[in-house]
Amino acid sequence: MQWDITTSRPWLVVLGLNNESSEVYYIPARDLDSIPQTDLNGYKEQKFTTFNQLKKSFDIWCLEVENDSNWRKSKCNCPAFLKNSICKHVVGMGIRLKHCKPPAAPKTVPIGEKRKRARPAKAKTALLVQ
Repeated sequence: MQWDITTSRPWLVVLGLNNESSEVYYIPARDLDSIPQTDLNGYKEQKFTTFNQLKKSFDIWCLEVENDSNWRKSKCNCPAFLKNSICKHVVGMGIRLKHCKPPAAPKTVPIGEKRKRARPAKAKTALLVQ
């Protein structure tokens, strides 16, 4: 039995192969847990009759991932990718599909460390001449 990425991540929708070298993933944007099938069908057809249907289409990110190890050629339609040619969706899917390995340094940083119980120290003057 082959492992499927959607069994452990029910919010991710795989629509199959775009061609022989890439797969298309549909990811819900913002705080959405999943994509309703009606919204996904409307997104694929791109035929909107109301403005609300058009607004719902922006809640779905379309991510096309290359099957080979060259994950940097993947494409996403989120605003961050359109501006910088890379986004967290591309990097995240590259890591989850084991096309790349994240560095160990960010994993050592403690998460949610509390502040100390004192007033913060006064900022030093930047150009203090001694």
